[in-house]
Amino acid sequence: MSDLATLPTAPARALERDFRLLWVGSGISQLCGMATVVAFPLLAARTLGATVGEVGLITAAGYLPWLVLTLPAGVYGARLRPRTLLLLADLGRAVIVTMVPVLAATEHLALWHLYLSNVLVSCATVFYEIVYLSMPPRMLPKDRLVHGNVRLQMARAVSLAFGPAVAGFTVQVLGPERAPLLNVGGFAASAACNLLMRANIEAPGAASRASGLGAELAEAFRFVARRPVILASIAGSALGNCCFAAYEALVVLFLADDVGVAPGTLGLLIGSVGIGGLIGAFGAGRVARRLGTARAVWIPAAVFAPAGLLLPLTRPGSGLFLFLCGALLFHAGYAVFTVGQATLVQLLTPSALLQRTVACVRFVSRGMLFVGGLVGGALGSLFGPRLGLAVVMLLWIGAPLVTASSRLRFWRDIPPTE
Repeated sequence: MSDLATLPTAPARALERDFRLLWVGSGISQLCGMATVVAFPLLAARTLGATVGEVGLITAAGYLPWLVLTLPAGVYGARLRPRTLLLLADLGRAVIVTMVPVLAATEHLALWHLYLSNVLVSCATVFYEIVYLSMPPRMLPKDRLVHGNVRLQMARAVSLAFGPAVAGFTVQVLGPERAPLLNVGGFAASAACNLLMRANIEAPGAASRASGLGAELAEAFRFVARRPVILASIAGSALGNCCFAAYEALVVLFLADDVGVAPGTLGLLIGSVGIGGLIGAFGAGRVARRLGTARAVWIPAAVFAPAGLLLPLTRPGSGLFLFLCGALLFHAGYAVFTVGQATLVQLLTPSALLQRTVACVRFVSRGMLFVGGLVGGALGSLFGPRLGLAVVMLLWIGAPLVTASSRLRFWRDIPPTE
């Protein structure tokens, strides 16, 4: 039997209060974190004279820890108390990012500092996110788990929708050298929220510390391999993330080159469609109540997915309405899909295995984001952005169907054990 639904000994009210602190702190951190996403490339290009290829390596460097550290982080991260690990990750990231403005002010900043900073921040983020995504089942009663995941997804959607504008304004006011200080402020706010938590949640892996890394990972892989519903969920999530990354790799070139959208309009379009993710995240809880938690994993995404085929039909002028409709529904469906996938894994996994299982899922999903970027670039090179985008949107239709290929399609609600 799964012990997932059993709340820790701390009072439920204190745990829900702590969850709100986790949500607020991580939301501020994600919103402010967009500052370095904008500032680091500008800093590399304008101040350090980096080439386009060298600037691209800054982003690539941030993906590397996800491919190398995710699985070990799922094991070793389970051996510390969650609050301790979250606090260490926030403080570590704040110190690392602070060094960039300091080095820039003293005129000692070099390109390798940006590479190293991005790698180290991503290392800490790997541990943070695995713990963060494993916390809702340990802080909320089972009947509020979907609601909790909706809040977490809304925080991410807000950062994606409004983060670029906040980051751009910060870079304009402070300059790319000092703009990362906004990110530092976000990490500090998140750390403060962690310090305010009262409930004492023990490390889930405390009982298995004698086991080695390989043995603990093997246990998690065996658990996943024996559960077709989770396997299908991981496969569907992998395909969905691959399509999302390929879409991001193609959409700017498609709008700029194929449609001929001016840079200012392009920025408004990209920013506005991010609101679709916010709408999807906000509505995910209501959808789960109406359809059932199991059906909400795949049905909304399957219904919205064909709207993505409107994107390659976009033309200048009034034809941009097709892009807005298609992209808004694509982002909304993807957000609901993400909430459902997270809830599915949390409800079907025992708490002792949850962080390791989340690490397995995160390893695949983040890896497919990297692969998706390569796929998008390859499709754009072979067929052009418009046809490449059409291929990606056709593949996206399959993501929720892959998830529903297991017994999940017969369920209304996700049971606490499979």
